[in-house]
Formats: sequence, C-alpha cells, structure tokens
Amino acid sequence: MPNSTYIVITGATSGIGKAAALQLAADGAVVIATSRNKGKGADLLDDYRNGFPDGKGRIELVECDLASFESITMACEEILESYHHIDVLINNAGVMAYHFGQSRNKIEMTWQVNLLAPMLITHLLLPAFKKALEPKVIFTSSNFHIGKMDLKDPEFKHKRYVSWQAYRQSKLGLILLTRLLAPRFAEDGIGIYAQHPGLVNTDIDRSGPGMMKLLFSGFGMSPEKGAQTLLYLANTSNDELVSGEYYTKSHVTQSARGAYDMDAAEDLLDLAKDYLNKYITETSLIFQ
Repeated sequence: MPNSTYIVITGATSGIGKAAALQLAADGAVVIATSRNKGKGADLLDDYRNGFPDGKGRIELVECDLASFESITMACEEILESYHHIDVLINNAGVMAYHFGQSRNKIEMTWQVNLLAPMLITHLLLPAFKKALEPKVIFTSSNFHIGKMDLKDPEFKHKRYVSWQAYRQSKLGLILLTRLLAPRFAEDGIGIYAQHPGLVNTDIDRSGPGMMKLLFSGFGMSPEKGAQTLLYLANTSNDELVSGEYYTKSHVTQSARGAYDMDAAEDLLDLAKDYLNKYITETSLIFQ
C-alpha cells in the first residue's frame, strides 16, 4: 500500500492554489492539480521543477474545466482510476464574474464554478477517501459571505446581475454546506473545513473595474502568505481541527450570521442535488 499523501486541488495554476500546490509538493505530497488551461498547467510544473529542485513530492495534472459538469465527471473518473486513495481534497478554484455569463451547462458561471462544481467533485471523489487514513475536504470561502441565500433565483435570472452578490452568495453557500455535512462526514472519519485566505493579490479580479484591481493589487497580501491557512488545514491532523468550522489565520473564526442557518443549508443542499441529479450516479454522504 502506498505511503504517499495524495492531495487533489482545484485552482492550482494561479494565486493561493498555486502557492499551496508548490509547497505541498515540496513537502512530499503527490499533488493532483486540475487544470483547464494547458499553458498554465505547464507553467505550474516548470515553476515546481525550477523553484523546488529538492522537492520531495511531485505535481501531476488532470485536465478539468469547472464550467462543464461533463469535464468534471471525466476528471474525477481519471483520478479514481489512477490513484490508490485521496487524503485531501482542496476545492480552491473560484471566479468573480463581473458580467452575467453562463457555463457550458447553461448555468450562471459564478454559481456553477464556485458552488456546484466543488460539491460535484467532492461527491464523485468520496470513494477514494475510504482508503485514506485521515481524509479531509477543504473549501476556500471568503470573508465576503455576508447576507442570505436567494435560493429562488440563485442565478440572477429574474433580477439585475450584481457580481458582488453572486460571489458572496456562493461563498456563503460553501460555509453553510461545510457545517451541514460535518456530522455526516464524521461517520467515515472525514474532516470538512472552510477557510478564508484574506485579501490576496491574485487574478480573481482580472475582469473587474479599475478600483477593484487597485484594491487587490494595492492592499492584497502575496499568494504565499494567503495560502497559509489552507496549508495549515491540509497539514494538521483532524484531531486538532474542528470539522464543520470556518478558519481564518489558521484559527476557527466566527462567520456571518447567515452562515449558521441550517434550514437554509438543508434547502441549499436540496437545490444543489436538483442541479446535479444527472451526474449523481449513487447516493453518498452528501446526497442521501
């Protein structure tokens, strides 16, 4: 039985995901990085070889487009076939779309990429956790998770699209689902956590107005600093963490009031199941 730690991470070709992937591999893990852009995937491998010549682990790429449920399904099938087990799943990828746009599945882009995609990935990869000694799932959320969920119109089809509202709603949803799923995951010894990296100078704002770019570039910390809470969660034993909680600066942090509404969390999970029903082939700890 292999002794390596296997870590799947989305959003690993830029920002805090890239910083985390490089460090985790350098420390000895086998990092399985999803990549939509082949050029950025190649850059990630080059940066690891050149920046960490004494790295103890390795990075391997799996092609995956989070804007396509079909691509996600194929990528997860490849991972399950290629790797003995998965120790850590880091759902880190996210977008902040400043204009309304739809995915390949005709779903509003932020809603799909930030919330539905990580839920589908987690569901599909759950079988690989059963062979891990201490499995865990980590979601990258945001301190912008204020307000409430609009589960009647989460895609902004019947109201004016506001990028800020779409983004903060998706990040709120991740915290709600983290809290809701923690007791279920505990049955199989799986830890589940949400984390806020802080204000980081990344390209998530690349399509945004000048003021937003100035905020991120002028006041954001480096991706390496922003990745510290994510690395802490990935490297710390589940026994020392609190499953279902929201972490900032490597500590459990109180989240916004709406993130404790478990009725909303149940409704959100039901809604997610409706969206993903075609791609859910069997029941799991998530979709029972």
